[in-house]
Amino acid sequence: MAPSISSQFKYATLGQVVTAIKELGFHSVVEAALGADMVSFAESKELMEKGFLTSSCCPAFVSFIQKKYPQLVDKISSNLSPMATIAKYIKSVDSTAKIIFIGPCIAKKAEIKLDKVKPYVDSVLTFEELQALIDSRNIDASKLEENKLDNASYYGRIFARTGGLTDAVKQALIEQGITNFEFKPTIASGLDECKAALDKASKEPKDFNFIEGMACCNGCIGGPCCLTHEFRDKSEVDKYGHEAKEKTISDAITILK
Repeated sequence: MAPSISSQFKYATLGQVVTAIKELGFHSVVEAALGADMVSFAESKELMEKGFLTSSCCPAFVSFIQKKYPQLVDKISSNLSPMATIAKYIKSVDSTAKIIFIGPCIAKKAEIKLDKVKPYVDSVLTFEELQALIDSRNIDASKLEENKLDNASYYGRIFARTGGLTDAVKQALIEQGITNFEFKPTIASGLDECKAALDKASKEPKDFNFIEGMACCNGCIGGPCCLTHEFRDKSEVDKYGHEAKEKTISDAITILK
């Protein structure tokens, strides 16, 4: 489940929505944000090793680079997206598991067809499709008991909004004790800003060494299949992040061991 879900269902709590998902027949609900914690640790290491990197979390941004900036393809992070990363982990624990990602993104439906992703994610549902399924079963989520989620850190959860990935990579560098590397990010929200950043990255000199690229304005909370596009969605994501039981990225990924 994508962390941007925290701002979507206004008529029920997130815990009630989790219960509704289980009412539909799902066995477990896991935060894609835990995959984001895993990615931020790996991506920060890769950035330090390569010296320059573009993020790989947004499949539309990655596709945009591949189609329009082939000279920068080797700069794309080699990490799978948070969705694919946590799905890969789940499959390693239970190879029979069927993984369905729930999020605001149409591009994820194309991402799961990629050779490097298809072994891990079986299907993608949008928030709109999830709501349609809940409605089709006449489930009133507002009347359900709550199920809590404590599978990710604050930093993994804020991947849902612009700047969250950058904050997480910065934190991951700190937590890993990497002090001999100057982190100089630039944040691109929407394809116009992505294009501007990639144009600069194609030239020398560059005044940044990391591009956080999100094809949707404001990040995943601006995704095309969100149920709401309100100004307060960012604050809802940050609130959700602060409610995380695991306060650091290290705390979050330790539960995987």
